[in-house]
Amino acid sequence: MDLIRRILIMVGDSPVPLNATVFVDEAHPFETVAYHIDLIGQADLADTSITRTGGGVIARAEVGPLTWDGNEFLDAIRSDTIWTRVKQRVGATVGSTTIDVIKALAVKLASDMLI
Repeated sequence: MDLIRRILIMVGDSPVPLNATVFVDEAHPFETVAYHIDLIGQADLADTSITRTGGGVIARAEVGPLTWDGNEFLDAIRSDTIWTRVKQRVGATVGSTTIDVIKALAVKLASDMLI
């Protein structure tokens, strides 16, 4: 989820779609980044463009711009404080979960902080 957050923050700050190679580093090879970009698209958090080889392997992936849901999610998780609380709650209760559950929790925590 930290990689998804990193991707969403960078896409939210970018005026143009970003290629998966922008997010590749020692901890996140292309295959991992491309898979997470695909998940972001499936969750309707951002527009994505995925090109697969004949064998189904992702050969190219782009992400951006964010969708309405993606912007809402990013607004909730951009704060390091809220993101830390989300990870602590998920880790203390279920260990891992879906993007939809994390989004709902993050939005709730963000709205609670405004009250």
